[in-house]
Amino acid sequence: MSLLAFLPAFAPFAFSTLVVSGLASKALHIGIHIHSLPFLYLVIYSPTLVLPEILIITCARLLLQWPAPETKLQWLSTCVGGILGLLTWGASAIQFGFFIQTGAEVAWNASNSFLSDPAAMKILLSGISTVFAAAAVLGIAAWLLNTQVYNLTGLGLQAIQDLLLSGYNFCRGGYQTRYTLLSAPSKSWINSVDIRSARRAAFVVAACFSLLFLELVRPAIPYDHLSAALPLSLLDAFNKKSSTLGGCRNPATTFPLWTDVDPVPLDEGWSRPSWLPQNPPGGFRRWDVHPDQRAESDNPSWYLCGGGDDGGFYNPKADPLKISNLDRGIYDPLKKAFEQHAVSIDHVILVTLESGRKDMFPMQQGSPLFHSLLDSHPDEDRDEATDRLVEMTPVAQMLTGEYVKNSKGKPVDLRNATWHDTAQKNMGGLNVRGAVTGSSLTFKSILGSHCGVNSLPVDMLEESLLEIYQPCLPQLFEAFNQAKKPQVEPSEEHIVEKRSLAPNQSESLKYPWKSVFMQSITDDYDRQDIMNEHMGFRHKVVKSTLQDHESKYRAEGEEINYFGYAETELKPYIRDLFEEAAINKTRLFLSHVTSTTHHPWETPEDFAMEHYMGNQGNINHGLMNNYLNAARFVDNWLGDIMTMLDEAGIANNTLVVFVGDHGQAFGEDNRDLTGTYNNPHISNFRVPLVFRHPHMPRININANATSLSIIPTILDMLIQSHSLDERDSEIASAVLPEYQGQSLIRPFLPFINETSGSKNTTERDLTPLGPEYEHPHFKSVWNFGVINSGGAIMSVMAANIPYRLILPIQEDFEYTFTHLGDDPAELNPIKAWTLSDLVDLVETKLGDEPAAWLKDAEKVGRWYVNDQRRIWGYREA
Repeated sequence: MSLLAFLPAFAPFAFSTLVVSGLASKALHIGIHIHSLPFLYLVIYSPTLVLPEILIITCARLLLQWPAPETKLQWLSTCVGGILGLLTWGASAIQFGFFIQTGAEVAWNASNSFLSDPAAMKILLSGISTVFAAAAVLGIAAWLLNTQVYNLTGLGLQAIQDLLLSGYNFCRGGYQTRYTLLSAPSKSWINSVDIRSARRAAFVVAACFSLLFLELVRPAIPYDHLSAALPLSLLDAFNKKSSTLGGCRNPATTFPLWTDVDPVPLDEGWSRPSWLPQNPPGGFRRWDVHPDQRAESDNPSWYLCGGGDDGGFYNPKADPLKISNLDRGIYDPLKKAFEQHAVSIDHVILVTLESGRKDMFPMQQGSPLFHSLLDSHPDEDRDEATDRLVEMTPVAQMLTGEYVKNSKGKPVDLRNATWHDTAQKNMGGLNVRGAVTGSSLTFKSILGSHCGVNSLPVDMLEESLLEIYQPCLPQLFEAFNQAKKPQVEPSEEHIVEKRSLAPNQSESLKYPWKSVFMQSITDDYDRQDIMNEHMGFRHKVVKSTLQDHESKYRAEGEEINYFGYAETELKPYIRDLFEEAAINKTRLFLSHVTSTTHHPWETPEDFAMEHYMGNQGNINHGLMNNYLNAARFVDNWLGDIMTMLDEAGIANNTLVVFVGDHGQAFGEDNRDLTGTYNNPHISNFRVPLVFRHPHMPRININANATSLSIIPTILDMLIQSHSLDERDSEIASAVLPEYQGQSLIRPFLPFINETSGSKNTTERDLTPLGPEYEHPHFKSVWNFGVINSGGAIMSVMAANIPYRLILPIQEDFEYTFTHLGDDPAELNPIKAWTLSDLVDLVETKLGDEPAAWLKDAEKVGRWYVNDQRRIWGYREA
């Protein structure tokens, strides 16, 4: 087929898809942010917002010009124009599909991390139906309009060309008449000039200069972001960034609010700690290598390289945000139990609850979520709906001690639960109310719970390529093992060093630890397998194990989502592991991550679905109903785990920690934005945190803590309960103060009051903070939350203040302020594109105190972003 025969059909359609898709995408782009834009400014600068589209449309129309001589150049221009149109069509469909699913817009600069990861591609493909639907609508519109759009654009360009030529001729004629001296122009010349065309040309020139003026004077934020054209934004997907550790860390920068620390350099009075094993696991290297020897180390990441007195590494003595509570007394009921040797901890299990929300662990009346769930039902059905909802998570009730009541005010019947708690009344451990996650990206959150470190505020799991700056739990247990000689594999017959034990200490203190990681889904998403190795896990059971023909137990069910299988496929592996711990004299550390409560919230076919949601309102309640059923499935699974512990006979000497990696926002929480991707809503951050032991008194702790407290609490429990021998206790006691989090077996300190005015004072007033924000007297615990996918926006909170700032790391996002005391569901956030505008709005609506805190929070957040990159030794290449 000749090109001239092909062009009449293809060129107009390709051009129309570019115009329709590009302008529709721009309308969506502006519409998402329109509520935060001053109306007058939007009207004034609106012509500049579509200027990039106009330029691209003009270029595309010239590329797809026809009829024209059939030449190689014409073939090339048609191919380029056609590809540009089809790419814009596809990208716009992706944007609309993503918006329909989540209410957010695609961040193209983070997309290559997904495109290069096969497991991540499954997440993207899970929403392919909405993308195809959007593509179909855009394609039909482009097809119906292709002739009109193509012809009208061509006529417009021709008219502009004619106008400019007329203006040029007019100017050229006027230039020539200057040299007629004082003689008047001839009548024939006047008649030859089209005055009307010249005026039109002048108007076009004036409009162009006006657009140029508006482009130059408009504020960069947010209008540069809003004016970005879709084809140009696609280029961000090809800007691949990689993390590097060039051997040097930058010196620490001055903290913006206070300087009450007197840092002690790491090399001052240095000597190798006596407790450090000869060949310590990763995470201990800053104790192992003297600063003067770091340049000779095999690992170049330990060079000093001008990083300040501490080499740029994390130094708790120089951390302006660290508040320790280790000098505070242990809660009296716990202290009594520890002194009586009533608590024995031979094994530790850490269960990470995927998308685990605190307001559903357990589900109970009174929360904003519960009210919104009931709103889906008519009034006459609400009692029945209430009873179904409160019966959904019986195991969570027993684990937390938060026993709920039904619509008649009676306790929920727990007899049908998959586990029955044998702990005595008022026993069961610590239940933390108010915990928030450090990241709404699962694996970054796991770094906090397993390693006690803050995550990097960059997209995806770049930490997997870097040295984790604290010892993770498997590394701590391996350090305990290395102190026991001779060293043997946990699965072998154990011959351990003969050591004297204190009175009442168990023989189990001599046994080695075995660290195992288990999940029923793939571990190759976003380099999780690499990170697990860096954390020190040497044994694992994951999806590949369940599919391996040589495995002891192969998966019997079907895969339930794009990641893998239901948790119940792990049951025989966990049962064997518990029995091994009981019989083979092994101390177990098991890390288990659930997954069923991850999108798309599918459950096995033999799991009976309940109808928790009604049909009231204009929200699709089906997604929430699936999530609630998935949460009930996981609750049953947690009961299975606890039952297996009982059956193996190790429940009474096992500490089980339950923590949510992050929450999960739905339309019932926030109609504008759902999911976790670039969604800062508070429902994505409130998570359960429970330390379960049947011989520990039940204590409810109201603290805005994070998963940074998990390792300090576990170590403190092991030490105080005499569950470590003398050597291991020495190691645990030495590293415990190094972690950034506080121990939760002691009263949590959300702030300290610098009453003396001295920057280096050691005596502080610990009286509770009043309602006033009295900076700089109060030094707060700051909680930072990295928001999925990590590098765009961040949550900033202070543990003693009910305010929350969403801080944009990139300029493409808005500042957001909420008062969680007055608005716990964040229904009325205050947004602005600049900090100064947000401060003005907050001051006007809420007063001086929140505005003062907001300015401080922004400074602390900016400092934190840079300091975390310094601590991790992260650079972008």
